[in-house]
Amino acid sequence: MEQDVRALQAVKMAVRSPSSNAPPTTRMASAIFVPRAKGTFVYVKGYEHEMEGRSRPGFFRGVATVVLKLFNAVEPTDAYFGQKDIQQALLLKRLCRDLLLSHPSPERLHIVPTTRDEKSRLALSSRNAYLSEVERTKWAPVLINALTRGRRVWNGGHEGKQKQQQAQEQRSVGVRALEAKESVEAVLQGAVNSARSEGGVGMRMDYVSVNWADTFEVVGPDERVEDIDVERRGVILSGALWVGKTRLIDNVIVAGESWVLG
Repeated sequence: MEQDVRALQAVKMAVRSPSSNAPPTTRMASAIFVPRAKGTFVYVKGYEHEMEGRSRPGFFRGVATVVLKLFNAVEPTDAYFGQKDIQQALLLKRLCRDLLLSHPSPERLHIVPTTRDEKSRLALSSRNAYLSEVERTKWAPVLINALTRGRRVWNGGHEGKQKQQQAQEQRSVGVRALEAKESVEAVLQGAVNSARSEGGVGMRMDYVSVNWADTFEVVGPDERVEDIDVERRGVILSGALWVGKTRLIDNVIVAGESWVLG
């Protein structure tokens, strides 16, 4: 927290620290993430059990509760969340809509593209500080590289829009999802094996998932949906990878990007 305060003060932002007389749940936000903690909590039911929620049960209850308290305390006109935590950002947008928040309104909660290292394309994150030099430069970027390959597989191996459309028309959305997922898993598993044999770096794949952006439900291999509906709903290809002791997450939007980030 002290580092965040210094960063805000550096850009001349006013910072209000929690009062020492504040209730424990105000001063200790981490307690909100404890499953059996007592108090008032916010659930976004039906949207927290896939993707990150599958690996971190109860995590989004804590996120929704903490962020709603922040919104109530600050009453921001606009709020900005990064695409790297896409499930969190979309869940909070739904929270604003379902609870009729005006500060911010759902339209004023913005999802901004992930900021990346110019050379490696690794998503910038405070957790990168826990990576060693070789982990950060050689092995951590494997995740976004694998997801980028998965997006190409989703598009039938084509970058041009016309060729993408032709390739997609020949494959159902379920087939595209399965092929993209398997492609990402193959790249990650290869990197896990190489890191172990070449540099003694412990890596472990947590998950790779293809999900509808509007419900977070998994895109099943047998699903058949019209292309126009795929674009309207949006599809997210995401993954989590352990590099050493650091858990990294990332994602690419393979369909409906304008809707997902809009």
